Amino acid sequence: MGKRDMPKYRLGIDLGGTKMHAVVINRKGKVLGSARRATKPEDGYKAVLRRLVDTADEAAEDAELDLDDFDAIGLGMPGPIDDRRGMVHLAPNLGWRERSVADDLKRVIKRPVVLGNDVNFGCLGEVTHGCANGSASAFAAFVGTGLGGGVVLNGRLENGLHGFAGEIGHVPAPFGDAACACGLKGCLETSASKTGIIRLILEEQRRGTKSLIRLKKGDRLKSSQLREAWKRRCPATRAAVARSCRALGWGLGAVAGVIDPEVFVLGGGVMEAMGDELLPLVRDGMTEFSMCYRERKPDLRLAALGDDAVAIGAAVASAAEE
Repeated sequence: MGKRDMPKYRLGIDLGGTKMHAVVINRKGKVLGSARRATKPEDGYKAVLRRLVDTADEAAEDAELDLDDFDAIGLGMPGPIDDRRGMVHLAPNLGWRERSVADDLKRVIKRPVVLGNDVNFGCLGEVTHGCANGSASAFAAFVGTGLGGGVVLNGRLENGLHGFAGEIGHVPAPFGDAACACGLKGCLETSASKTGIIRLILEEQRRGTKSLIRLKKGDRLKSSQLREAWKRRCPATRAAVARSCRALGWGLGAVAGVIDPEVFVLGGGVMEAMGDELLPLVRDGMTEFSMCYRERKPDLRLAALGDDAVAIGAAVASAAEE
């Protein structure tokens, strides 16, 4: 398979605990090829690296290219990332700790690898080719099982000295002292996430609020189920979601007081399922808690790239090695 003419093509991979997803894009961000595979972290670290190579190769083939057509590969994954050294400090869903992922994958895939946090790359994808295209600065909050954030300032992704920039989910928040998966108590994620919404529904049920869905501690809830309960006007769900959005509004309002971004991007499974319903609630929370928005409305936008956001952002980031 020979090279195509200009524009140049880029390849990015989104690595999660259950699946990996690779895309090939052109300079305009159009997806020309893609591939998905199960991650299967139980097979071991080297097996996952090999699977990443196979997925990248399959995406390239889907775009009628091969891996030799790319100068570098971008890889986004969860957890605190040292992007300077290409290391992940901790990725619980993969069982990885202090792994030199970029160098290890480079040895297998035979080209440089740009490693970054998945939410940071998702933010970069939305700023370059998604809902915030053309914005000089943005903060993205991805509301899923947990809560992650990404920062772009002056058109550049900001990771921070130790890779923790944008980790809004683990900022202590004034909404109780529930235990967080990170080991601390009272993190914003314990309210402003799907896990937090489940906790708040359970709390509402204990208070006697009528509920159309019955949950017990440890239960999971799909975003589609949450949306259905909301549409059916389940009182416990409505109350819990409103409290969650208010907490998220508090967090975004605090971000505004520090970096004052041009745009706030809201993505992740919960927002994809019911974002249009939730934007006004989040905006109200920002107005309530932030001096920045007493006289003007924040520019809140729903992420536009869906499941492709992280992989597209990773592909864009790969240009740093070209």
